[in-house]
Amino acid sequence: MIALIAIAAVAGLSAFTAVGVKDQTYVASPEFSANAEASSENVVVYYSRSGHSEAVAREVAKRLKAPISRIDADYPLSFGGQTKAIADAEAKAFPLINVESLDLRPAKRVYLVSPTWMFRPAPPLWTFVRQSDLSGKDVVLIMTGNSRFKQEEIDKFSHLINSRGGHLIHQEFIRRGRVYWQMSRGELLDTVNSSMNELAPQH
Repeated sequence: MIALIAIAAVAGLSAFTAVGVKDQTYVASPEFSANAEASSENVVVYYSRSGHSEAVAREVAKRLKAPISRIDADYPLSFGGQTKAIADAEAKAFPLINVESLDLRPAKRVYLVSPTWMFRPAPPLWTFVRQSDLSGKDVVLIMTGNSRFKQEEIDKFSHLINSRGGHLIHQEFIRRGRVYWQMSRGELLDTVNSSMNELAPQH
């Protein structure tokens, strides 16, 4: 029995360490910028701390040939940053953000991409919606995560979008895996591409 407890403790510590290291690691992806002739009917706005949601956002923007804008927030890649991220997610806080320049006015559809923290979109996405004019715009929400989301939290996010004049028309959750098994970057992007029929505008 003592041996089993010891093994469980070591496994738990290993899992905690793996999560800690993973959440302090940024995984880069090829940059994408829409050219001057690209349509601005679709825009992509994203927050990403470790780079996975960023890769998804860039793939969506590339497929749509859409302008893309990054949200920055004060969640550094450290245990302190991880602790702050969890605390803000639990408190349902609206953190200060900086957003790359993007004109939302001509957009008919806005793609919001975010990791899933505490079963809901990461706090920077909530701040972005709260301070944006989404009048008359359809919104597609794409979340990445290792666990799951809660529909009641998505409903709250949808209500916030409605309060800013927009309408959430589609929600996509990409489950990247668990601590000891993660999608490769290729598998992640393959999942995005297989979902594009639902994510892309219907003509």
